[in-house]
Amino acid sequence: MAVTGHALNQLLQQMDRTFSNVTGQSVSFIDQEGHYQGPLRLDVFTGFCRRAISSEKGTQHCLACNHSFGLDAEQRCTVSQCHMGISVISVPVPLPEARGLSLTYGQFLTRDTEEAFYSTLRRHCQELELDYDEMVALAGTLRVLSAEELDARMQMLQVFAGYVATSEAELETRREYARQVEKKLALERTLHASEFKFLQSQISPHFLFNTLNLLMRTAYREGAPQTADLICDLADLLRRAYYYKDSICTLAEEMQCARQYLTLQSQRLGPGFSFEVGDVSACGQLMIPVLTIQPLVENAILHGAGEDEHPLHVKVSATAEDGKLVISVSDNGAGIPEEVLEKLRDHQAGGSGVQNVTERLKLFFGPEAEVDIQSALGSGTRIVLTCPLKNRRKHKWPSTFLW
Repeated sequence: MAVTGHALNQLLQQMDRTFSNVTGQSVSFIDQEGHYQGPLRLDVFTGFCRRAISSEKGTQHCLACNHSFGLDAEQRCTVSQCHMGISVISVPVPLPEARGLSLTYGQFLTRDTEEAFYSTLRRHCQELELDYDEMVALAGTLRVLSAEELDARMQMLQVFAGYVATSEAELETRREYARQVEKKLALERTLHASEFKFLQSQISPHFLFNTLNLLMRTAYREGAPQTADLICDLADLLRRAYYYKDSICTLAEEMQCARQYLTLQSQRLGPGFSFEVGDVSACGQLMIPVLTIQPLVENAILHGAGEDEHPLHVKVSATAEDGKLVISVSDNGAGIPEEVLEKLRDHQAGGSGVQNVTERLKLFFGPEAEVDIQSALGSGTRIVLTCPLKNRRKHKWPSTFLW
């Protein structure tokens, strides 16, 4: 399939949108001379790289680096460091009519190169006449990738580079794969809306978990095992939210997450609150999107408690029968007003946990997945998730996407 300049630009724009929507960074085509082919979106460059490029010397060095990236990627997928120590992935694009073209994705650090980057940053700033303190601050916003995360990006770029040069006979197969990738990325994007809000802060996760571990050990030493167990549950919840490697997990893991969350809430709410989490040993290995149950449990507590002192009880259960996975979250709380209930059922309650769960279930299990909300004022609420199992393996999902 011959790829014209116009078609190449269109394809690059499509790929660029996909990457930038998920990672906040851009992909580019670069020729052997170091020149960008297609649109160059400086607005999605990292602040660190924009500042380096804005300097007179930095512009010259960046062009030279682009030239070397194209040469390095002539035969294989490579990871190189630019003149500032930033990592860039380069993948050759095998087009006879555009020899020397490479697909690049960069502006990140790796755990193997992070130490070397900071040790040479002052010297690089002096060479380009850049303010060192400003660049250190901007460097703090750079992503630091693990080996697994780096490998996932390299695999994805190689798939896209091959897609550019694919033959017409293979095109429909690749398009189907691309559609599944888009669904996977959509699932990842909606997942971010369900993560714990304070994990968006600049607190180092290592500092956070080390501190929680210190508190847990201190509680044990002081003879407070219940407090230590609560801290352990909290650390598990936060670690699970922060270090997600995939957007799916087993039903057993999701139920355990709900159990830990409810345990923490029971200590906060006192004797007026109780909960029950059902046994899923018979179907616990079934895969579901992460954070499917916990947002519903959180809503049950948040909206179930009325102004009276009526005891609140939350029950979570799951069964697999007749080719369907059925998950139920119910409470005996205040119930949902009819006007709010109608909006939830019509998916008009923007930003609600129920809407987020519904979207991800349909992405993963298909359009036949259903979310049924039953509620009445003063009688509690029951949310039932019905997920068809027959098609859950119809398409092979990429095993890991670590954005």
